[in-house]
Amino acid sequence: MPIYAFVVVTQNLSRIDILPSARSVLLVDDSAYWTDTLSKTLRDAGFIVTCAHGGLEAVEHIRTQLPDLLITDYFLPDLDGGKLCQLAKKLAADLDITTIILTGGADRNLRRYPSRYADAVIAKNALDVVTTDLMRTLHELEEAEPHSLRDQEVVGHNRLPARALSAKIHGLKLHLEALHEGIGDAVIGLSADRRIHFLNSTAVELFGVPEEVAIARPVEQVLGVDESHPVVKRVDQAFGVDAVRSAPITAKLRANTLRVTVAPLKNPMGEDGALLIAQDVTDLVIADEAKASLTAQLHAADKMRSLGQMTAGISHEINNPLAALLPSLELLRERFGQLTQLVGVSVGHPGMSGERLHPALQEIPELLTDALAAGRQIQSVVGEMRFFAHPGTSKGELSSVVTLLEEAVALVSREVRFKARVDLDVDYSPSLIVDRSLLTQAVLNILINASQAIDLKSSRDEWIAIKSYRSDGGVAIEVSNSGPPIPEEIVDKLFDPFFTTKEPGAGVGLGLSIAYETVARHGGYIEVSNCHPTTFKVWLPLDTGKVLHSMQPPPRSEQQPPPVSRKVRVRVLLVDDERLVRNSFRRVLDRAYDVSLASGGRQALEMIRDNDYDIILCDLLMPEVTGMDLYEKISKIKPDALPRFVFLTGGTACTEAREFLQQVKNARAFKPLENHELLRLVERAVERLGPAGGDSQELSNVVNA
Repeated sequence: MPIYAFVVVTQNLSRIDILPSARSVLLVDDSAYWTDTLSKTLRDAGFIVTCAHGGLEAVEHIRTQLPDLLITDYFLPDLDGGKLCQLAKKLAADLDITTIILTGGADRNLRRYPSRYADAVIAKNALDVVTTDLMRTLHELEEAEPHSLRDQEVVGHNRLPARALSAKIHGLKLHLEALHEGIGDAVIGLSADRRIHFLNSTAVELFGVPEEVAIARPVEQVLGVDESHPVVKRVDQAFGVDAVRSAPITAKLRANTLRVTVAPLKNPMGEDGALLIAQDVTDLVIADEAKASLTAQLHAADKMRSLGQMTAGISHEINNPLAALLPSLELLRERFGQLTQLVGVSVGHPGMSGERLHPALQEIPELLTDALAAGRQIQSVVGEMRFFAHPGTSKGELSSVVTLLEEAVALVSREVRFKARVDLDVDYSPSLIVDRSLLTQAVLNILINASQAIDLKSSRDEWIAIKSYRSDGGVAIEVSNSGPPIPEEIVDKLFDPFFTTKEPGAGVGLGLSIAYETVARHGGYIEVSNCHPTTFKVWLPLDTGKVLHSMQPPPRSEQQPPPVSRKVRVRVLLVDDERLVRNSFRRVLDRAYDVSLASGGRQALEMIRDNDYDIILCDLLMPEVTGMDLYEKISKIKPDALPRFVFLTGGTACTEAREFLQQVKNARAFKPLENHELLRLVERAVERLGPAGGDSQELSNVVNA
C-alpha cells in the first residue's frame, strides 16, 4: 500500500519506525481492553492513536480528521466493522486509507474476509499474537499490490481453537442484512440520540442521501424535516421504558408520500434504539387521487344528468304557457296597432272621446312590445335549460383546435380589450370532429368567465392566457387569468346550472354549466385549478367524432320531393292538451290553413281515423294517450298518415320521449315558437308532403333555431 512504504519491521516486532507525515491511527473497539492494550502498543511503535468505542463515533472522527490507518473490531454495537471500512473508503475519496479488521468472530472454518472493503482481516487471539500478526500484516501491505489481499484468508484463523458460535453469528448477521435489503421498504436503524447507524439501499435511493453522508447523522437531517415533524416525534416515542411500536402514519417526505412505522429496538448492548420502516406509497396516493378525481367527474356528470332531467321538466312546464302567451301577445300587438291607426283617423269626431282614447291606445303596443321582450327572454333561458336535456344533433365537422380558439378569442375581444391582454399559445392543434358552434361557445363561456374575474379598475397589467398542448393521449386547452383566485367555498358549485355570483339580471348562471356539458358530450372533461393563477383545463380526446356519432339519431332520408302546388286550403290537425296553446296556434294558422283542434290523443285518434289531414301538429307529452302512443296506434290503422306527424314539445323530460325522437324520422320543433316560425314549419312540411291521399314523402327533420 502506498502510505506504508515507510514501514520498517524490527526483529522483535516491538518497534516500527515511520515517517512523521503518515502516522495517524483510528482504533475502534467496544472493548476497553483492546483499545487500551493495542493503543499502548501502537503508540510505543510510534503511531499517533485515537480510540473510538463505537462505529458512529468513528464515522464522525473520520469526517473531521481522516486517519492513515483504520483498525476496527468487526462486531460493534451500532455499526459493524465491515460497514465502517466501506464508509471510510468512500469518505477518503481520492486519498489513501488502509483498513484492517480485528475480529473475534473468525474460526478455523471462517477463513474469508467478512468485508470486501477491508485491506486485511486479523483474527483476535492473545495480545502478543495479535500484535505480531498486526505488524506482519502492515509489512505485507507495504509490499503487496493494491487489493491483492482481498481474497486471502483471515490472518491467524488457523491458530484459533474451535468456536461454535462464530459461524452462527456470521450467518445471522448475513441473514439480517439480506432481510433488510430484500424487504423492499426503506429500513433505518437509529440510536437513542436519533442518529442513523444503518440504512439499506432502498432508503439510500428513496431519500437521495449517500450512505457515507447519512451514517451518524440525525434522522431529521436525512429526512429533510425539523424536530417537530410527526415522524421525528414517533422516533422519540420509541425510546424509554414505556416505548411501544407506533401505528403507521402517512407523511410527505422529500416529494414522496411514505407510510412510516417506528418500533423500539435495543442494540446488542441493551441500549435504546429504534427501527424506522418507510414504505413508498406515492403511486398509490396518486392512483387514489386519480380515482377520487374520476369519482368526482362521474358524480358531476351524474348530477348534470339529474339536473338535465329536472330542467327538461321545468322547461316543458314553462314552454307550454309561453307557447300560448307569445303568439297571443304578438297578435294583440298587431291588432292594437291597427286599432290605434283607426282611432287616429277619427280623432275630433263628436262623441268618440278620441283625445283621451288615442294616447291610451298608443301606449298599448309599447306595453305589449315590452311583454313580448320579457317572454322572449324567458324563452331564451328555457332554451339554454333545454340544452341539458337534448343531446346535440350535429354530426360534427372537422376543425383544428387553433381555429376554435381563434374564433372564441375574436368573439370575446370586445368584452376583454379594455380589461386585459389575451395571450394565445398553441403548442398542439390536432384536427377534431366537433360540433363547432357549441364547442366554440364553450370556450367562449370560459373566456367570458375569466374576463369577469378581472377588475376593470385594477392598476395591474392584467392578462388572460390560453394555451393548448398534448395531454394523456388527447389535447388540453388551458385558460388562465391574472384575477384573484376563486373563493374555495364556491369552487365545487361553478358548473352547477343557475349558480352565479353576479348581480340579479346580470346572468342566470348557465355559461359554465353549458361549457361543462358541451365538453362532456365530446368525450372530454373540464377541471379547475384554484391555485394562482386560476386555471380552467379543458381536455378532449382525439376521437371526438366517435362520441358525437354515438349520440346521433338514425340517418334520415335525404330525398327531396319537388314542391307541390296547392289549389285548396291545407287541412291541419292541431293536437295539444293545453287549451291556451291550441287557441294561440289556431289564431296564427287560421290565416292560411284550415285548422282542426283535438284536446288529446284519444280525440285525435278518432279524427285521424275518419279524416285525411295534410299535417298533424302533435304535442309529444299528453295525459292518457301521449303523442308517442298516438303515433303507434295510427301505425296500425292508418300507416299512410305517419309521415304527416310533426311533433311539438315543450321539453323531453323523460328518456322514452328522447329515444322516440331519435327513432322516428318525423319533423319536430320545441315550444314556444315565434309566429313566423310556426307558419314556416307548417309551410315546409306541406311543401315536402303534398296533399293527403297522394304520394306521401318522408318529412325531413325540422327544428326551429
